[in-house]
Amino acid sequence: MASLAQFLSADPADNNDVRLAVAVPVKVISNEVGVAPQWSCTYEVSRRGARLKQVRGVNAEGQEIFIKRHQNMARYRVTWIAEPQSAEAGQFAAECMDDTLIWDDEINGKMRNSTRHPVSNF
Repeated sequence: MASLAQFLSADPADNNDVRLAVAVPVKVISNEVGVAPQWSCTYEVSRRGARLKQVRGVNAEGQEIFIKRHQNMARYRVTWIAEPQSAEAGQFAAECMDDTLIWDDEINGKMRNSTRHPVSNF
């Protein structure tokens, strides 16, 4: 399994995918039989992915799931699941496989503004 550091190490400038630390409720729909859609919460989001609180039914990297925010839903692939004994235990990350943006206008606007006004490191 990849570490959180590897997940976060991708340079957002390389792929124009700004990450925004924001907690928003979403529904996670897995393909596991007998598991109903479950509420989760994001730790951070980007146009192409999210890091979320792990839910039942998310079991393996590469697994395809759906994430729904309000009335917007898109297909995602699980890219990282935290090790159970790590500081990030109970988290997972997923990348969007569709061209659909599920985040609302406020979140999309914050990501756009972050792209135009990058934070400098002192």
